[in-house]
Amino acid sequence: MAHMFSLAGKHALVTGATTPLARALAVGLAEAGATVSVTTTRAALPEEVQANSILNECWAAAGASGQAKTLDLTDPAAVEAAVEALEREVAPIDILVNATHGANIKPALEASLADWQTEIDRNVTTVFVASQAVGRRMVARGAGRIINLVSVLHDRAVPNSALFSASQAAVLGLTRTLGIEWGRGDATLARVTVNALGLGFFRGVPGPQADAEVHAILERYIPLRRLGDPADLQGAVVYLASDTTNFLQGELIMVDGAIASHA
Repeated sequence: MAHMFSLAGKHALVTGATTPLARALAVGLAEAGATVSVTTTRAALPEEVQANSILNECWAAAGASGQAKTLDLTDPAAVEAAVEALEREVAPIDILVNATHGANIKPALEASLADWQTEIDRNVTTVFVASQAVGRRMVARGAGRIINLVSVLHDRAVPNSALFSASQAAVLGLTRTLGIEWGRGDATLARVTVNALGLGFFRGVPGPQADAEVHAILERYIPLRRLGDPADLQGAVVYLASDTTNFLQGELIMVDGAIASHA
């Protein structure tokens, strides 16, 4: 019943769309029929180029796309203005995918407070700011889908990942709390769902797996004996964005090759 997962007529916003993971997520939503808009993480030209490239790929996949906005996702005023413009010029945002996701791999004793703040800003503050701007509109309309990315390292540990792991635990906590706050209302409404797409280790993504030795170790440790490909996330994000998930709230859906189940 493919129509159950159709996103035709939906407007999806993918924030921080400058990475291979964000590209796969945006294109997957477009292929399911959504009109996809994207933003950068920072107001920087290289990120703008990447965001527009992803938007062009969405156009190629679906024959239509929304807009690319270049902005600093930690700036509430800039995000509010971008969301207002997207809803006015494209359509109300039905789906928000917070795709900001980066890891600073560094021993905890060598990390500065500035390192810590940068990691929290990139991985947590951006999610909060975008969710607040889009969420207040979704709550007013009584419907919407918010999907956050959360690494398996939110509750597992590898050396030198203290900053990243802390940021991921924070995003999961935010996801579950917003799900409770924004899921309430008349039971006949679709409501606003807030869920997390759980990530294992993926090829071409910054993090511990970028080290060749760690990469080889992970391929032996992951039960499916390989790292993920960003395209492996597309089915799960379409599911979380679809109208089939009205009763799924504050959950973490892992796409990790079963590494979270490993003893």
